[in-house]
Amino acid sequence: MTVVTVVCWGVAGAAVLVVAASYVCALMITSYTAAMEFKITPRDLGVSYEEFTVHGARGAEIACWFMRAAQSKGVVIASHGVADCKRGILPALVPLVHAGYSLVVYDMRHHGESTGRECTIGFWETEDLLRLTDHVKSVYARAEPLCYWGFSLGAVVSLLAAARNHEIVGVVAQSPFVSMREVVSYYSWRFYFVPAWPVARLALWWVRLRTGARHEEVDLRVAARRLKHTPVLLLGSPDDPQVPLAWLERIHELIGPQSQLLTGPYGHHDGTVLAEDVQDSQADLDHAISFFTRITEQYHHARPVAEISG
Repeated sequence: MTVVTVVCWGVAGAAVLVVAASYVCALMITSYTAAMEFKITPRDLGVSYEEFTVHGARGAEIACWFMRAAQSKGVVIASHGVADCKRGILPALVPLVHAGYSLVVYDMRHHGESTGRECTIGFWETEDLLRLTDHVKSVYARAEPLCYWGFSLGAVVSLLAAARNHEIVGVVAQSPFVSMREVVSYYSWRFYFVPAWPVARLALWWVRLRTGARHEEVDLRVAARRLKHTPVLLLGSPDDPQVPLAWLERIHELIGPQSQLLTGPYGHHDGTVLAEDVQDSQADLDHAISFFTRITEQYHHARPVAEISG
């Protein structure tokens, strides 16, 4: 066997290995689902609720809960992170209802009780949230301001959806990443020692082939241009191993003066969305409640003027 033959076989073997590794990476990305299933419901926390389902993109059925606050000041639609579910974030968010904000929590596609064949790291999830928002607006919030709250992937989806729906009066985004391309590249090397190029980059094209998800559209660098007039509160942690604070600082800079960045124990490391750690995560929700109070008060003060001028 000649040297040239050995080299050719080596190159071919390396190419096969790269393709196989990228396909496995794509399977891991699209297979995300709820890592644990909580049995808790709003009723267990002393809050009445209504179950409903929204038809999402590509045939997904999105399972939702609505909790009406007494003398509701507005409606907050909350989006959980990857490998979580509506039950997981519920205990941390119930204080919003007691603070006067009606609350919608839901399971993202391929998570919890929602259907959908794959997780798409924000692409079809954004379309699902927009459809859910339309339903909530027409059924539950006809005369109330609508806000978003999101954690991790849910924060990205909330920002992407708000950029496409200017009826959203404000967004609390906790630990969002900048883009699908960046987070896949970062995770592949940071946690699995898989090189971003070419494996992770090729994986994104496998994801597109499998799901139709276009990674270039899950990018807050593009969406930020359409958020210039939407108040945004960014919450992050300098010690978050999954979402570096530098990403939030970049998003803050991209959105501009309408955004505010607060840092503290608000990242993935502190169990923010786990029921047993709710006591330790009250500070981030206090910031969210203060933010929602400010923007909904502005909405209610401005609304009569707008109606008169109309």
